[in-house]
Order: sequence, then C-alpha cells, then structure tokens
Amino acid sequence: MRRRGPVWAWLLGLGLLVIAPYLWLANGPLQALWYDGVAVVGIVAMVVGIRRNRPEWSAGWWLLVAGQLGNVVGDIVYFYVQNVLHHDASPAPYDIPYMLSYLVNAFGLLLLLRRRNRGRDRASLVDSLIIASAFALLSWVFLMQPVVRDNSLGVLAQLIAMAYPTLDLLLLAMLAWLLASDGARNIAFVLVAGNMVGFLVGDFFWAFAEQTFFDPGNIGSRLIDCAYLIAYICFGAGALHPGMVEIGRPVGQVRVQPMTLVRLILLAGATLIAPALLALQAWSGDGRVLDAYAIVIGCVTMFLLVVARMTMLVRQVHSQAVVLEQQADRLREVAQQDPLTGLPNRRAWNAALPSALERAARDGTPLALAVLDLDHFKNFNDTHGHQAGDRLLKEAAAVWVANMRAVDLVARYGGEEFVALLPGASATEAVELLDRLRPLTPAGCTFSAGVATWNGTESADELIARADRTLYRAKAAGRDRVECDEAAARA
Repeated sequence: MRRRGPVWAWLLGLGLLVIAPYLWLANGPLQALWYDGVAVVGIVAMVVGIRRNRPEWSAGWWLLVAGQLGNVVGDIVYFYVQNVLHHDASPAPYDIPYMLSYLVNAFGLLLLLRRRNRGRDRASLVDSLIIASAFALLSWVFLMQPVVRDNSLGVLAQLIAMAYPTLDLLLLAMLAWLLASDGARNIAFVLVAGNMVGFLVGDFFWAFAEQTFFDPGNIGSRLIDCAYLIAYICFGAGALHPGMVEIGRPVGQVRVQPMTLVRLILLAGATLIAPALLALQAWSGDGRVLDAYAIVIGCVTMFLLVVARMTMLVRQVHSQAVVLEQQADRLREVAQQDPLTGLPNRRAWNAALPSALERAARDGTPLALAVLDLDHFKNFNDTHGHQAGDRLLKEAAAVWVANMRAVDLVARYGGEEFVALLPGASATEAVELLDRLRPLTPAGCTFSAGVATWNGTESADELIARADRTLYRAKAAGRDRVECDEAAARA
C-alpha cells in the first residue's frame, strides 16, 4: 500500500496550487472569497496543529492564531467598506482589526521567544534591535516623513498611516530575534519564519506603491496578495508539523552564538544605512539634509547598541578565557592524578622527586623514600574479583594518606605498587611510620615496603632503584614487613 505524505506537506503543496489561480482573478466578491478562504484554511490548520501536537506551552501559539484571524477580519471589513459602503477615507473601521492583529502577533512571538531562550540570549536581541533601528530610520525617511508633511491628512489619519510601518518594524525586530536566537531550526521553524517574511514583504510592497503612487495593476496587486496567502499557508503547515513543539521549547543551555560572516555583514550593512542616507540627502539636496535630526537619532541609537554588543562580545571572550583556564587547570590536575585512587600518578611523582632532592640538598635535611607493594594482590583479585581489587587500592591509599604527615607525599607508581616521599625523616623514623601503617591496610591485607634514604649525591633514579631492591628483600624475607637499606641508614 502506498504511504501518504505528512499532512503539513499536503497542505503546503495543495495550498500553493490553490493560490496560483488567484493571480488571474478580477476584483470582486470571488476574489475576496478566494483570498479569505485560503487565509481561513491556513488558520484552521494552525488550530488543528496546536490541538494535534499539543505544545508544552500553547499561549503564544493561540495568540498567533488570534493575530492571523485579526488580519482576516480586517480583510473582510476592508472589502465591505470599500465595495459596499464605498468609503475611502482614513481612518477606517478596518484599521482596528489590522492593528490589533499586528500587536497580538508580536506579543505571541515575544512569548515564544522568551520561553525559547528564557531571556538569556541578549546578544541576539541586541542584534535584532540594530537591524530594526536601521530599518526604522529608512521607514521614517521614506514612509513616515512624507505622511507628516502631507497637510491634506488629519492628525488621526497621519497617526494611523505612521502606525502601520511602526508595527511592521516591531514584527521585523521579532523576526530578526527569532532568526538570530538559539534553539531548534527544523522545518516548522522555517515555515513560521516564512509566514513573518511573507507578511513583511507584502506590507513593504503595498507601502512602496502607496508612497510612490505606483499602480502595480491587477497582476501586480495579486502578486502582493499572494505573499500574504503563502504566509497563511506556511504558518498552517508549520503548526501541523510535529517540530512546532520545539520552537517554543526552552533551550537547555544557551550556546554561544558565533559572529558568523553573514551576521557580521548584516550588522555592518545596518549600521551603514544612516551615513548612506546622510550622503544621499546631502547629494540630492545640494548639501541640505532634510532628515538630519532623524539621522542623528538613528546614528546615536545604533552606536549605543553596537557598544552594548561589543561589551557583550568582550564579556563573552573573557568568560570563555576563564572557562578555558579552568579546563586547562583541570586537565593538568587530571594528567597528574591517578583516576582510581585520586593519588598523584607516576608523572606527578617524577616531577616531585627531583624538586624534593633539591630542597633537601639546599636545607641539609634528611629525605627518605619508600616503595610499597600490596602482598598477594593478584590472588586477592582472582578470589574476590577486580572490582574488589580496585576498592582495596582506593581504601588502602585513603587510609595510608590519612595516617601520614602533611608533608609526606604518596603516589601510585603502577598496579599495586606505591611510592612514598618522607621529607625530613631519617631511616629509623621512616621504618617506624610505615610499620604503623601496615596493620591499617584494609580487607585484612598487608604490604611489604623498602626504605632508602638519600645520600646527598645520587640521582632520583638511583634512589628509587635502591628502595626497590630493598622492597624485593622484604618480599624474599616473607612479606608483611618493612626493610631498610642498612648501608645508607648507617651513613
């Protein structure tokens, strides 16, 4: 049996097919019905997707549904006012649902974004504000300022006309924040972002046509409408996709977002918009800049945001340096520590012994060295298992260290063999100390030890070799004893 594709893919494919004939529809009830029908299908798909996928926290999603529905209500009211009442003045009743839809959409996205990164990804927020500030300056110069200068409009009409690009800027900031933030980036994420891009593209082209008095014609206006319709279908498909639950799911650990080349180019381009506008107006106005104050405010705003972003980058580098330093310290510690017993390992011992010899030579104090070996450790392993053997090594190391002096150093030399460095101890004192340790060895086990005292001239390897030979003499004598290099002791 042939397997059907996922529901979201069917909606996306069929939705695009249904949108295509809209391009050739003439203005009238059929065109309005077709447009609103596609939009309603997208909204219904959103509702089904939320109910079906059950995101952990759905408040933001329901607000997005309400915002999309507000757009449809605004379209219906717009058609009635324009084609039935033949009312073309501003403000109009359809402005209310349109503006509410912007605000509700923005609030829904804000809730999803705050839950997505729990307010910790401030760098992405600053990046989005830099981009939004640059577009705010463009919007003021090309969209809002002409409205302010239009004396034919009333104050309320001017406020309404400026409110639309302002709300678009709010959605643009949310989109930039969403794209820059950390978290899941699956198919649902792309479709939801596509919805926002579709609405912003449609709004931009309509605003451009209105300000330049450009008539896009029937096909042109239908193409702009198709941007909105594709946005509805994208959001419906995104809500149906199982990955939609990941969009609003909190990120366990906010990762450090690298300053990629694309992000750097976008931020650099955004900050260059203000001087580019300044140059354009100065060139076209023979040195006179009409929007000087707006450009100054834009420059100051972006400068402060860039400074804030640089501060974050410096702190990020500093925190990374601290982490790297801590990791390096930990690696050095691990490199010189036996993972089983926690004692210094052979590498640490090889570094500590020459230093101890230099100190003893400088201070003129005695230095004793002992090599310890657990008796019959192989038999213990064979009888009780390797886990019991590991436990014996750990417990023996712990009890020996606890009953030695603070200046003494015990290290694991390899296998069941240990070495002890006893600064300031004579041969007799070293033997007495080790004899006190023998009965403390856990699990009823014993150890044999060989002690050698430094004669002041021999190397570290020669001193260890003497102690090792003395250890073998202790084993040959029956084990469970401490032997001393008598010649060195007498010396």
